[in-house]
Amino acid sequence: MKKAPHLSAVLIAVFGALLATTLFVIYASRFEQKYIHSVAQLDFHEVLKGQVLQRLAFKQDDLLVMYASSEAVLIPSDYQAYKYFRNYPTDFMVFTVANKGTSMLSMAQDLAALGPDMRGKKFVVSFAPATVTMGPGGAMNADNYNPNFSELHALELAFSSQLSWETKGLAATRMLDYPDTLVERPLLKFTLQALSSGSALDKLKYYLAWPLAKLQIAIISVQDHYAVWDFIRHQSTEKLKVTRAERAIDWNADIAKAEAEQKKRSDGNEYGVDNDRWKRGEELMENLPPPGSMDERFKKNVPLALEWRDMDILLRIVKELDGHPLMLGRPMNVKLWEALGYSEETQNLYYQILHQVADPYGYPIVDFHQHGRDQYFSADMASHSSPKGWMYINEILDAFYHNRLK
Repeated sequence: MKKAPHLSAVLIAVFGALLATTLFVIYASRFEQKYIHSVAQLDFHEVLKGQVLQRLAFKQDDLLVMYASSEAVLIPSDYQAYKYFRNYPTDFMVFTVANKGTSMLSMAQDLAALGPDMRGKKFVVSFAPATVTMGPGGAMNADNYNPNFSELHALELAFSSQLSWETKGLAATRMLDYPDTLVERPLLKFTLQALSSGSALDKLKYYLAWPLAKLQIAIISVQDHYAVWDFIRHQSTEKLKVTRAERAIDWNADIAKAEAEQKKRSDGNEYGVDNDRWKRGEELMENLPPPGSMDERFKKNVPLALEWRDMDILLRIVKELDGHPLMLGRPMNVKLWEALGYSEETQNLYYQILHQVADPYGYPIVDFHQHGRDQYFSADMASHSSPKGWMYINEILDAFYHNRLK
């Protein structure tokens, strides 16, 4: 019998490719470890769809990972957490995993991808009322969800051995509500449908797909290592420089300074809204409804918001992976919402439902409800944080990291 003439060459090529890939991953892992603290002070949203940086950040004792959406990144300020703590004034830095349009469902997938690396770790889940109170159906719209979608995170959630079938099924059902993310991902779509169904036949199909899915996860993970390596190597030496300067923080003084800055930024209106974000506010103020006239609409829509379901999915994932999060909210801009026809009493329904959803899990929650009438806490109607708001947030982050949160 003749030997296949090219079999040896093929085996050698495959072995060589596997060896080269393994060596690159080893090299990249060491490279990433060297620069993880440098990345913490950069805008690294272009590599957020991977998991390398997040897993590595969780392993650093002096990094506090904060998952967030636009409330953390939309309005630039020197008081943003990753800027305020960049010199490690109290021995830690905030590692912000955030992008505009990130929803609870997206964060749930991010967190699921961490797997056992989350166990026993402290981190922060940041959120604002806007998605619940202003989003279509009380959820993130597809135009925001789709660009933030990560195939890697979705696969890690779907094939996690640490998560229960029930939790994966709940997440899969919601992920199927965004079909555009699955058009060119037949394996993922097939898996989510099987998880959502939960029938005996679909469970069998799910387990038959497991080997192929794990191979796909491995391939995307190698691509993730390359993307992170390529991102870091294109940063300047100055940007990658980490400076540590311990100092005592005078919280009251910095809050007062931040408030003075926000007063200047919002001197064109009486609601504390940044001047460059007030145009939309002016349009809304042209035809104001009677006080309280929008209450019934709020009471009807807010309890039905899909973001509550997604928050519950996120908290289930965290509980099953044994994470230790701080749930960090933002307040409603009470005076502005009142002007638009929503009474303060009705606005309080948001906080009531928030605690109904989150309290049973037993994690600390800071909702800043008491700052709803603080004119300079929020920079707009959607509760994006002002410099003053950031200072209160930074004080909470510092207390949480140092186990002083009451």
